[in-house]
Amino acid sequence: MKKMKSLFFIMLSLSFLTACNDQTQSKKKELTTSIAEDTKIDHSTKKELINENAQNFTDNVKVVNTELSFAVTYNEVNQLMRDSELAVEGEVLSTENYVNMDKATGIGNPLTKLSFKVNNVLKGDVSLEGKKITILEQGGYISAKQSGMQDKFPNLTKKDLDETFLVIPDGHRPSVKGDEFVAFLSSESYFNTGFDFYEFIAVYKSKFEYDKNSKEYIRPSDDFDEMLKESDTIDGKKVIEEEIKIEKEINADVTELVEETT
Repeated sequence: MKKMKSLFFIMLSLSFLTACNDQTQSKKKELTTSIAEDTKIDHSTKKELINENAQNFTDNVKVVNTELSFAVTYNEVNQLMRDSELAVEGEVLSTENYVNMDKATGIGNPLTKLSFKVNNVLKGDVSLEGKKITILEQGGYISAKQSGMQDKFPNLTKKDLDETFLVIPDGHRPSVKGDEFVAFLSSESYFNTGFDFYEFIAVYKSKFEYDKNSKEYIRPSDDFDEMLKESDTIDGKKVIEEEIKIEKEINADVTELVEETT
């Protein structure tokens, strides 16, 4: 049952994430949108994720890794600035698990609700500087019931339906309290939440986390060192090295952008 249930959840994860991003793409085509292509189960424990009371969301959950592809690749800061409504630098004050339920399908989308203090406005409403905004970030906790399995598989027990999964995009964890980053955001969304919020225009591709060691803002990326080790062709290594160059350049440009505004 557990093996089958994991498979069922993978299928459902794929369906609601694809539906989510299809609607986003149709609403604002010029913005980057992501589509889940595949999912993987990682039986690890995520204890670093905390809610607004600085407590763990869940001690032990299965991790569902959604692999995303992007309609637009952001390789330059001016692209991010152009497509974002609001670009800010600041810090996560608290986080809260949030599942947005689609009433038509009964399927939820797992998100992390961030209370974010804006230290600097890089683009957009400068009156937000020093204030708190809400950001809904892709990825978070969802139960089997919230993922829609109750209707599809009526024989599942209450214990089965209460089982919780942590959905993360491309292996990148949602933000936690204390994270400092630059975010390129939009307030346009198909989510009907009843509260005002922003979203990253390109999931983690429009988020640059502050690294205290290098004092740079760095975008979450693939493990390039591991990819270079695994690559067995010269052409393959060249492609990876070009990606490394692009990431270093955009990280440096975002860092410079922040320095210029502070």
